[in-house]
Amino acid sequence: MNSIRNLTGRELEILQLIAEGLTDKRIAEELSISNKTASTHRKHMLKKMNVKNTAMMVKHALEFNLIK
Repeated sequence: MNSIRNLTGRELEILQLIAEGLTDKRIAEELSISNKTASTHRKHMLKKMNVKNTAMMVKHALEFNLIK
């Protein structure tokens, strides 16, 4: 998790929505972005946080108090 603190404001916003259970499609609707953009943000966060899946991403985000 070498880059966990380097998440952008938008990535943190999307991370919070992921933690709330929203799908990429629903996130895209909520933020007025494309589904592909939401998916790309998710992929970038997985890489930055050095985790293999969304569940681990949310777990680590909670541990580091990045989301509520």
